[in-house]
Amino acid sequence: MQRNRYKNKTVKTCENCINCMYEEAGDMYCDEHKKFAYVYEEFCPTENYMWCKGKKFEER
Repeated sequence: MQRNRYKNKTVKTCENCINCMYEEAGDMYCDEHKKFAYVYEEFCPTENYMWCKGKKFEER
């Protein structure tokens, strides 16, 4: 019996997280942040990008 050496790993980023919501014009915010912090503004990551370091990540 042969085991699969490679596991299917999901990349943990804000874009792949179900808690990240698209607003408009390239703005995205996180539902899990206390103040609904923007993680993207005009398609550019902000200082709040990956603020949870993947601990609250849920795959889309």
